[in-house]
Amino acid sequence: MCFRPAAAESVPVCPHCGEKVPIMGGVVLKKCPHCKGDMPEISAAGAPSGAPGAPKAPGAPQAPGAPKAPGAPK
Repeated sequence: MCFRPAAAESVPVCPHCGEKVPIMGGVVLKKCPHCKGDMPEISAAGAPSGAPGAPKAPGAPQAPGAPKAPGAPK
């Protein structure tokens, strides 16, 4: 079974006329078929192309320093 969140099946809406613009076969239209207005860049998943990606990876670990001198005997 495949469980998808509801947001994964969203259909982009034209910012000019408010009509839904279907994505068929992964092809995203550049102009609205209803009002012929320019559509913003949208990926096939429905998210804007400027959506943030994964966070940056942490930096490389540092090499350990020199060992400390032994303490005085007790």
